[in-house]
Amino acid sequence: MPFKYSISNWIYGEEELQATFERLSRYGYDGVELMGEPAEYDVKEVLSLCQKYNLKVLSIAGMYPWPTSERDLSNPDPEVRTRAVQYLKSCCDFASELEARVIIVVPAAVAKTQPVGNPREEEDWLRAYDNEWKWAVDSIGKAAVYAEKHGVFLAIEPINRYESFLVNTCEQAIRMKREIGSPAVKIHLDTFHMNIEEQNPADAIRLAGKDLVNVHVADSNRTAVGEGHIDFHAIIQALLDIDYQRTLSLEPLPPVPDPYIAARIKRFMPLRDDYARLSIERLKAIESELRR
Repeated sequence: MPFKYSISNWIYGEEELQATFERLSRYGYDGVELMGEPAEYDVKEVLSLCQKYNLKVLSIAGMYPWPTSERDLSNPDPEVRTRAVQYLKSCCDFASELEARVIIVVPAAVAKTQPVGNPREEEDWLRAYDNEWKWAVDSIGKAAVYAEKHGVFLAIEPINRYESFLVNTCEQAIRMKREIGSPAVKIHLDTFHMNIEEQNPADAIRLAGKDLVNVHVADSNRTAVGEGHIDFHAIIQALLDIDYQRTLSLEPLPPVPDPYIAARIKRFMPLRDDYARLSIERLKAIESELRR
């Protein structure tokens, strides 16, 4: 079965949803990955756009900004963790209404590159890391009970060390999944982050195996596929090796260090069409070649 293709709409900043759907339809995408902000969407409007453009909501990209701590699943403050779990539950409700089966989970907030308190001594840092790991396991485990009832997956995403400190590699994500012990907890991988953290991204995909339920795609410089040095032939071959039949969700961004600023800069808006077109064309060409 061919892969499904989508784009994660957070990369388009505050763009109207209809404009995003029109672009995805024009370039032959199968669906969209919606930013995990349930309160910002009208579910009826989203479903109407899906019908109009023959697209589906294929996944939800959970949002975990730092230093805002309200969605920090590993935070030492139990009240903060409770609110973070409640956020994930709201994403489960949202996903269920849209028939999307995957919610991406980052165990420690994005841009949080040290444990809370920024410990500097080795023993203090290691102790804080272990504590935050345990709190993340507990928090995701609580949300997973709710996810199981709604038939959705919570997919742990390893992201690079310059954006988060707790889970950076596929191996760490698998370890956390095992400690949580819920069938609702799976793995999500991102080619950009793997390019930084994994010794061999294709092998990381094979390591995730059947637990891999979603993949983000951008090149080594976080722009369109083919504009950097990632070996996408190796990536696609690894996905075929594990019989991956889910979504490749594109996340190409303009060449600006802060991805959230990059998503909003007006002078880069023409790149939205270019990146959407180039990425799906190049990925589908590789997929077609390797499936022969």
